[in-house]
Amino acid sequence: MTLENRRQCENTRVKLAMMEELYERKRQETGTDAHVQELTLFSLKKRIKQFREEIARFESRVGSVTN
Repeated sequence: MTLENRRQCENTRVKLAMMEELYERKRQETGTDAHVQELTLFSLKKRIKQFREEIARFESRVGSVTN
């Protein structure tokens, strides 16, 4: 996905914050199957990385346009 405008970027920032919060809650969770927890954390971390990259690409593109 490519962010097209500031509104999409801000929405992605909100999603990123929610995912990071969920990741921390799941990381601290006890009593769940260790394998399931590991897979869940892996998936969340992958999505977090994707959101960060999308935001960085957008900011880089917008910054280069304004310069």
